[in-house]
Amino acid sequence: MKSLFIRCSQETYELAHALAKKENRSLNKQIIHMIHNEADTKKVSLNNVDVNYEDTAEQEGKNIYSGSVTSENTIIGKGLSGLVETKKQD
Repeated sequence: MKSLFIRCSQETYELAHALAKKENRSLNKQIIHMIHNEADTKKVSLNNVDVNYEDTAEQEGKNIYSGSVTSENTIIGKGLSGLVETKKQD
């Protein structure tokens, strides 16, 4: 089971709770219902979408931890990614 965290305004939060209450659902069940309903409306299914369950950042972290990514073979970018550097142990 996966978790989904949503950051929203107070107004959006209250609207979501109002919708859930009107439909006699918990907020979590209402959001899940709306996602599935929208997928049905737009005819989106997991069969016609390329699904990658592993987060890109998680994969990059695994690559860094394994030693396959080092400062010698990777261009260090700007922002937070520019702060990350892997060094070889002696």
